[in-house]
Amino acid sequence: MSLNPKQRRFAHEFSVDHNGSQAAIRAGYSPKTAKEAGSRLMAKVAVRQLVAKLDAETNAELGVTAAGALAMAMELWEMSIELQPKVWKGEPVTYLSELDDGSTVTKTVTELRSASGAAKALELIFRKAGLDVARTTVEHSGDVVYTLKLDRDLSAEDPQQESEKPS
Repeated sequence: MSLNPKQRRFAHEFSVDHNGSQAAIRAGYSPKTAKEAGSRLMAKVAVRQLVAKLDAETNAELGVTAAGALAMAMELWEMSIELQPKVWKGEPVTYLSELDDGSTVTKTVTELRSASGAAKALELIFRKAGLDVARTTVEHSGDVVYTLKLDRDLSAEDPQQESEKPS
């Protein structure tokens, strides 16, 4: 089955960013029906084959291999899960922790460098491993409460702090 010029243009546009809706729009399909057009076009074997051929050519030009891409995703994941100090107003957030002997020690609150980066890297790694990856959104209602015991009065350092306090 051969492709008409508009379908061929879609395949070329899809190979740029793998976004079916945007590729359909750039190929001349209506923005109102772009999502459906992209899905319909990607269901065609000839379109998928042309996209695969174009992707392989691009990867060969760039020297990208599946193993190299997976190694980069692993590196991104490792960098993303590094802990770094949580900072507020330019200062690390700390807390006092009581030890078994009754003494206290100041500890710094840490957070993941990039939780979203870690999640995206894992998604890429799992997909490459052939595992089914589905995004799940967890919704909650109500407040998330953090209790902080501050070792200094921050309002004395920032006069606007007093005016910003909820009544």
